[in-house]
Amino acid sequence: MIYTSYFAKIRKMTPEQQAKCVSIARFTPKGVNIPQAVYLAPAKDILLRYKQDGNEEAYAKAYNSYLNTLDYALVAKNLQSKILCCYEKSSDFCHRHLIAEWLRNHGVECEELIL
Repeated sequence: MIYTSYFAKIRKMTPEQQAKCVSIARFTPKGVNIPQAVYLAPAKDILLRYKQDGNEEAYAKAYNSYLNTLDYALVAKNLQSKILCCYEKSSDFCHRHLIAEWLRNHGVECEELIL
């Protein structure tokens, strides 16, 4: 199982959960010392375009196109039992939700960590 969450929730996690956290953001907040999987962060051009136009559909299409260039089995293997973290709250539109959906579409269990 792979889980997703966001940086603000790390302080509420158990030490065991914290040890499983991996940043999937382009930049990890200061003071958050966890491993990074920067290859899962959205490309700068995709992120900037989204910040300018707010078009979630275009962002998802561009980001999913990128995800589809990756080997999902290798990604799943490398991140098995990890908690993928970024900035957005669970209820907000975010690339980690797109990653979770991509993984699930390939038969990999991935869900938001509920604390």
